[in-house]
Amino acid sequence: MKKYLFIAALLVGGAVQAQDQVELGKSVYMTLCVACHQPTGAGLPPVFPPLTQTEYVSESPERFAAMILKGVMGPMTVKGMIYLSVMPPQEALLNDEKIAAALTYVRGSFGNTYPAVATEVVTATRAKFLDRKVSWTEAELKAWPATGTAAAK
Repeated sequence: MKKYLFIAALLVGGAVQAQDQVELGKSVYMTLCVACHQPTGAGLPPVFPPLTQTEYVSESPERFAAMILKGVMGPMTVKGMIYLSVMPPQEALLNDEKIAAALTYVRGSFGNTYPAVATEVVTATRAKFLDRKVSWTEAELKAWPATGTAAAK
């Protein structure tokens, strides 16, 4: 009986922890991301791209984390539209927990139904690209494996 209570407590605790991550992610998004990507995640064409049903949100969580950490520069084509903007890096402003929470919020909002991102994914991505000094370009992001990891650059 104790074993089942312990397992039930873990499951409930995990649900609470996941809900806390989404709430933290929404707070981060509404503080830092909303001005460009809007409350609906639709972005502001032709400057800021949408976060709704896009490959950058749905595919590699490592790539999505790398984009937030190091930023993105130059034109990008998203859903067939060219966006001309720069997304500043957030690595100095946000810790790994907040970035993972924001990614999780976006991946589960605006019609997106993608899995949560663990803080460990962001921590590993930050370490992997620690020496990178420039933001990502569209060509680099498009070359990223959809589910795998990129070579350190």
